[in-house]
Amino acid sequence: MNVVYGLDKVQPKPGGVAVAVGVFDGVHWGHRAIFDRLVEVAHENRVPSVALTFDRHPAELLAPAMAPNYICTLDQRIELIASLGVEEIVIAEFNRELAELNPDLFLREVLIAGLGAKHIVVGSNFRFGKNREGDIRYLSSVGPTLGIGVNIVPSVIIGGGPVSSTRVRALVGRGDVEDAAKLLGRYFVMRGTVVPGRRMGREIGFPTANIEPFPRQLIPARGVYAVESTIGKSTYKGVCNIGTRPTFGDGTETIEVHFMGLRDNIYGQILDVVFHKRLRDEMVFESPEKLAEQIRRDLEKVAEAGS
Repeated sequence: MNVVYGLDKVQPKPGGVAVAVGVFDGVHWGHRAIFDRLVEVAHENRVPSVALTFDRHPAELLAPAMAPNYICTLDQRIELIASLGVEEIVIAEFNRELAELNPDLFLREVLIAGLGAKHIVVGSNFRFGKNREGDIRYLSSVGPTLGIGVNIVPSVIIGGGPVSSTRVRALVGRGDVEDAAKLLGRYFVMRGTVVPGRRMGREIGFPTANIEPFPRQLIPARGVYAVESTIGKSTYKGVCNIGTRPTFGDGTETIEVHFMGLRDNIYGQILDVVFHKRLRDEMVFESPEKLAEQIRRDLEKVAEAGS
């Protein structure tokens, strides 16, 4: 699988390519349906499959105050798309020049001239071009006149509604990581760096890894979660607390994970924290000892779930 950073770095392919276009944040079941169809179209027409995505959500440039946090980082997005059999991923810089292209110019200059698109695969709610003026009706009308095959993939329906990144963000944002997993087709994963903390967990017998999430990454609601991470060659189950450590009166927002059985120093490592289940709300305890008792009960639940 090849990753190309920048539209100007794309190498022309003899015979053209099949292209799927979108932000694809989360690479959920709806996105997977698009990539499954992309790979089929590419095989049927004996051309390479290409995913065109962007280095940021368009709202970051056009409406920063409304820009959503990311379900996954760009690197995670690339990894997930690559796992679905797509041959090439093109990461376009979403800048003012690209944002100002009307639908006709985006189709002609970016997809056809830039990527060599002979087949386009998109979701049923796809919008493109300046002010999102282009839609599937326009694409279906204009594409064939330009010699482009247009494939529209219907929305995937789960839980009574279409799967979307917006739904996933809402679920994770309120701590419902189990229902979010149903839409994603996997557990929600938060990527972050282990940084030094105040060692409060160590003082009560439960040392924690303090996680600093990557910028603009989606964080589940405050609470306590059953999680796991692969560190080195081993996978460790644990309990993650997201909140302000109210028992200690600290007030600082933190993300802390106690991994069962982990003894190594992992400062500076990048971890993928996999969220399995929300266990409870963050609580205030009358003493550190009472907090330690609750953590033991939380860990028992995690251990039982994994047995």
